[in-house]
Amino acid sequence: MKKLNLVLFSLLFITILSGCSISNSKDSDLQPDNNVLTENEAKEIAELTCIKGGESLAPGYYNENTKTWWFDANLNSTQEGCNPACVVFEDTKTAEINWRCTGLTEPGTSTDKAIQKLLIEKYPKYADTLFVNILQETKSHARGNVVFVTGAPGGYFFATKIDNVWQVVFDGNGQIPCNLSEYGFPAEMLSDCAE
Repeated sequence: MKKLNLVLFSLLFITILSGCSISNSKDSDLQPDNNVLTENEAKEIAELTCIKGGESLAPGYYNENTKTWWFDANLNSTQEGCNPACVVFEDTKTAEINWRCTGLTEPGTSTDKAIQKLLIEKYPKYADTLFVNILQETKSHARGNVVFVTGAPGGYFFATKIDNVWQVVFDGNGQIPCNLSEYGFPAEMLSDCAE
């Protein structure tokens, strides 16, 4: 009989303890999360980080899975085929631009062809193998990579329209000179330049 009472008492004790732990976890779920950003707070961070003069943000969208706020961004310089957004991370309260490039630009657009032609004129030895890949483009500026032979190291180029005609103003594979800003390149294209 003593053993039966001991077993019943033990089961009752375990049941009471498990009930307490369940009720405690429910109480903690009711506490507000102090890390949640409102749309206005997130937009303020986005405007400070992603937006420069004349640019704007659309109303935000909150992604519960990633805990991020997304604001479509109307930027002054974007690559064709891209739809940039400013993404604000709730946990770090930081923001960055997500370019959301979808490949809508067909390979071999007129800009690609014009710059490829200019580089072939400069490097005729590679006329049959040279190709370019534009990484950033505005209406009058382009930055990209040039590959002379598939599988071999290439370089980069910067091109601008002068009198409405594309001109390669710099190509190479070393440091990018900051004085390219004299040609009106957007700061985003020269973010990795060196004096």
